[in-house]
Parts: sequence; structure tokens; C-alpha cells
Amino acid sequence: MAGTGREPRAVSAVPQPQRLNTTSVAEAVASQLRSRILDGDLVDGSELPPEAALLEQFPVSRPSLREAFRILETEGLVTVRRGKRGGTVITHPAPAGAAYHVGLLLHSRHTSLADLAAARNLVEPLTAEQAARRRNHRKIGRELSALTREAEEHLEDELLFTQLSTQFHHDLVMAAGNETLQILVGVLEGIWNTQELTWAASAVDEGEYPAIGLRRDVVRAHLRISEAIEQGDAENALRLTRAHLKATSGFVASSGGRVRVLDEHGSRRQVPIRVATRG
Repeated sequence: MAGTGREPRAVSAVPQPQRLNTTSVAEAVASQLRSRILDGDLVDGSELPPEAALLEQFPVSRPSLREAFRILETEGLVTVRRGKRGGTVITHPAPAGAAYHVGLLLHSRHTSLADLAAARNLVEPLTAEQAARRRNHRKIGRELSALTREAEEHLEDELLFTQLSTQFHHDLVMAAGNETLQILVGVLEGIWNTQELTWAASAVDEGEYPAIGLRRDVVRAHLRISEAIEQGDAENALRLTRAHLKATSGFVASSGGRVRVLDEHGSRRQVPIRVATRG
């Protein structure tokens, strides 16, 4: 405009960069398959259709399809078998997998066993309380008592007794009746059980496993918890479970150790323990 004394600003000939959709073709395919797996359209343990059939469903290149498989395999939703009998097997998420990955996180943060025990002692008693409030609480209590009687028959076998005792706590968590609570507390229970079974194997080797009188204390505590649940006494079930966990978790946590889900070679910890047979 004349008389203003201002020079007009130059208009850039280069267009401003547009925000791009960075989702790759492989990620888009993985997203669709993931939804079908989680929604149950693809059954756990079944195989995905052959590559040729999937390439008809998804108009993508073979490398993109295989990259989608790799994404899902990393997430633990499929297992790719290679070789002549190859195929891609559906693996639905499982609590054990969640426990393993949370355990890796705790391991990497050098979380103490005492810290893990404190968390478990806070939340597991809630599952006993909920079990006692369920309509089938009598059946739950009787089943927990039967498992405890089985453990009592193996007081002399330290490793088998430990396994049956950890099974009691697993079954207690699963009896809560609230799926979210079962999964969240079950993750902690799964991590703890790995630590306890490893501790038991080491304690037996070193001759430091708790005396048989203390094992009888565990049996009595489990029976009292079972009886409270059978009677529908939620408040007592919570109180008894909390007291029992406080009394027993110290055996594993007292060493001052840290949570470990991998052995010294970087592999998942394998506990040398016999499998109990339950009739």
C-alpha cells in the first residue's frame, strides 16, 4: 500500500509440512489381527490361515504380512513356527505371561523381596474376604481345606509341601469372584510364588528349610482361613489371611534379596520341584 513505507512480505514457495499418518501397513494388519484375537474371533491354540489366504484378505505385500506377524509375536499374541511344519499359532494373553512381564519390570528396578511381600500382604487378604462373601463360599472353603489336608500329608517333603502351599494361595486368589482382582492379585501371587519356590529349593539344599513344627503352623493357618470362608465370615477371613502372610513371608524376604525372574544366565527361572498329583 502506497505511503506505508512497509515492504510486502515474501510468500514462501515451499508448502508447510503436513502431519503424516505414520501407521505402517504392517501395523495396520497387526491391528486388525490383534482385535480378532482379543475379541475371540481367532481361537486360542488355533492356527492363522496360510499366508496365501491372508494375502487375499489383506492386499499387502508378503514382507508386510510377515512384519505384522513379528509385531504380534513380540506382543505374545502369536507364536510363529518355522520350518516344514511351520505356521502361526494364536496365543491368547494369560495371567502367567502378565506376571512374567511385571516380574521383569520389578527385576529391572531391583525391587526388594520385602517390598513385593508388603504389596502381596496388602492385597491378597482382600481376595479371602471376597471369597467369604460369595454365594458358593461353603464349596470354596471345603476345597481349600481339602488342598490343605493334602499338603499336611506331605509335611516331610519340603518341596512338595511348598508347592501345595503356594497352590493354596493361588486358589484363594482365584476364588475372589472378581475377575479384575483375580488378575491383578494373581500377577503378584505368580511373581511371589516364583521367589518362594526358588527359596525353598535353596533352603532344602542348604539344610535351612523351616522345621516341621512351623510347617504345621502353616497347615493350621490355612485350615482356619478355609473355615472362615466356609462359614462366610469375611472379616475373619481377611484378618486371618493378613496375619498368616505377615508371619510366613519373612522366611523368603528376610534374606534381604531382590526380585529375580531370570537366572544368572538370563533365562526364566526353572524351579526343580515335583508336580503334585491331585485326585
